[in-house]
Amino acid sequence: MLDQPAADARGRAVQWRQLVELVARGNDVSPAIRDAALERIARLMKEIPADLLAATARAIAGRSVPAELVALFAARGAAASAALVTAADLDAAGWSAVRAVAADDVVPLLGSLHAPDAPEPGRADIAPAAMVEEAAAVWPPPPSIGLFRWECGPTGDIDWVEGAPRAALIGRSLIEPFSGRFAARLPFADEPLVLAEEGLVAGEWRWSGTPAFFADTGRFAGYRGIARREGAEPQAEQAAPTLPPDDDLRELMHELRTPLNAIIGFGEIIEGQYLGPAHRAYRERASGIVRQARRLADAVDNLDLAARLRSGRLQGEAIAPLDALRPVIAELAREADARSIRLTVEDRAGQANLALPPQLAERLVRQFGVAMLDPAVGEERLMMVVDRLGGSLALGIDRPSALHGLSERRLLDDRGQAGTRFGLRLVQGLSTMVGGRLDIGTDRLVLLLPLVG
Repeated sequence: MLDQPAADARGRAVQWRQLVELVARGNDVSPAIRDAALERIARLMKEIPADLLAATARAIAGRSVPAELVALFAARGAAASAALVTAADLDAAGWSAVRAVAADDVVPLLGSLHAPDAPEPGRADIAPAAMVEEAAAVWPPPPSIGLFRWECGPTGDIDWVEGAPRAALIGRSLIEPFSGRFAARLPFADEPLVLAEEGLVAGEWRWSGTPAFFADTGRFAGYRGIARREGAEPQAEQAAPTLPPDDDLRELMHELRTPLNAIIGFGEIIEGQYLGPAHRAYRERASGIVRQARRLADAVDNLDLAARLRSGRLQGEAIAPLDALRPVIAELAREADARSIRLTVEDRAGQANLALPPQLAERLVRQFGVAMLDPAVGEERLMMVVDRLGGSLALGIDRPSALHGLSERRLLDDRGQAGTRFGLRLVQGLSTMVGGRLDIGTDRLVLLLPLVG
């Protein structure tokens, strides 16, 4: 990102947003890159519009944002920085650095949230109560919150909320207050828990949760549920988010394909130099864009297929001969060979028919193979085994070295392996819909698909 040119205003705004997202990761970024990024952010920030500043501050608000980045936003005023300043978790030195550069309308907000040990020069005459009133005039708080939704993983730490401030809830452990429920994997309803003594989520809340389990392995995946403030009407919690109708979902897939096809076409023009010579760096970048866009287009096709499957409109045969899948497997082996990856296929399944449409069977096998081969590197040796297991066809592929040691949760959630993560989750969801599953073992992942009879 630092090496890419940004000639026009839009390009500079996009680069600025990308660099802010990078620095906001905190410890995930090396000091040298962070310093260079902060210097570029500060230089570009002068021309970033106020609405983009405020939207970006809301997007990155969280505890890991470094003080230097908080200070850059605070210097632009309360409208641009209120969400970020409110959610930040800095030490005394960090808050001191932010106060040193904060705009005049941010100082009262800082005073109400993080009062310094000693009065600041020139502001000793302002009482804390006046600071709070002044801050409220600049940045009025949102309405009171009566109900929010939450999810947590197997460890009990909340990792998703909707309808409440994320900074006040993300990372909070529910193990201690609901230890008995977690141990027995039991649902619970209207359990009392006080979140805080003050603030937007202060007071007693009634928590209801349902245990969740991974569809492919049956392992405990955590809890999901709602929390309502004591005294709120429980009927409000019955409203649950619903998926869009299948026709609407398919229309959305069509709308996504149109810009994707344009991106792929334009990238191929640059990659193939159809309109004239292009520098090697641009051709390589265009090739990467085309590859990622094709992967996204493939994901759109998978979602479209899922919508048709869910609606019962998947036309054609309901049985897929295994022989129809063997060319797909052979193609995966050729693609691996082109990347100097040695993929050995051991086919023990013989003649068989799968109890699912051929189009879906071919897509599942290909998506699974691509997701597993994508993180592999040259000279790796992997094995694919095609066999029968009970009433299922078992397609197993060795983990490439990049996936060694990753837990099931990490493998399906880790954004460092975005292509693999997304592909495997699609395979997991589609296979479950047709009575199959994805087993994640220590050394190998196995896709199980139902056989006829």
